[in-house]
Amino acid sequence: MTAVLSPIRLPSGLSRSVALALGPDLLVCGGLTNGGTTSSILRVDLGSGRVSPIGVLSTAVHDAGGTVLDGVGYVVGGGNLVAETTIQRIDSAGRATLIGQLPAARADLAVAAVDGEIVIIGGGAPARPDDRVLGTTDGKQVHPIGRLVVAVRYPAVAVVGGRVIVIGGSTSNGDSNLIQAFDPALGKSWIIGHLASPMSHATALVIGGVVLIAGGRIAGRAQDRILELSLANGATTTVGRLPYAVSDAAGVVVDGTGYLIGGETSRPVPSVVIVSTR
Repeated sequence: MTAVLSPIRLPSGLSRSVALALGPDLLVCGGLTNGGTTSSILRVDLGSGRVSPIGVLSTAVHDAGGTVLDGVGYVVGGGNLVAETTIQRIDSAGRATLIGQLPAARADLAVAAVDGEIVIIGGGAPARPDDRVLGTTDGKQVHPIGRLVVAVRYPAVAVVGGRVIVIGGSTSNGDSNLIQAFDPALGKSWIIGHLASPMSHATALVIGGVVLIAGGRIAGRAQDRILELSLANGATTTVGRLPYAVSDAAGVVVDGTGYLIGGETSRPVPSVVIVSTR
């Protein structure tokens, strides 16, 4: 397991953004800068390391969820001064279109593509995490598909074997140490394990079928650990260290290599970390 600082640098510190792998490039959408919430869409050329602005979101958001389905990107929910209901479609040229609405405002969430469906999970409002799991195939028609065992905001989320793994997160009573699984085909969730310490604001990467949990916060402090999750028994093991402690990084995997984009130490950072199991 290696985690090294990439030569790629964002134009400024950025956290709580959405990273989408569209074609050969990454698109980094929205997020939180030192100046506040941004609507910027950045293109990251992984070959040259060049980062350039190519578009803007229809609605500026941070703490949104995002995924790619059938070659199209989606940025769901998030917030600026308040949580939003927006579902935005992002094409490979960085054009954003508002195409749908969530049934209720939701920020601090995660979004994943599972078997041709977009699964919207976690998040909610600061006073009330939302346990409802929603599904959509087009970003326009959204329907309930189940509930989490425990509602959480700011979880780390991974997809393995058609199931959504929801790791830690923040509840109304503090951070959670639960590792939950949700099966969209069954509409059911259950607890598969526990973290050694309650944690939130971490980033999950699936590399070669291995679920990694990078950074995050424990008792409010950013972490530099990389954990590996065993799906067999729900246990986690420390397998590496990041170059620095960070939370709220955008995560994406391209051709078997993970990228942690931006994130927060005490402030948003402009750096990118490359994570590899090779």
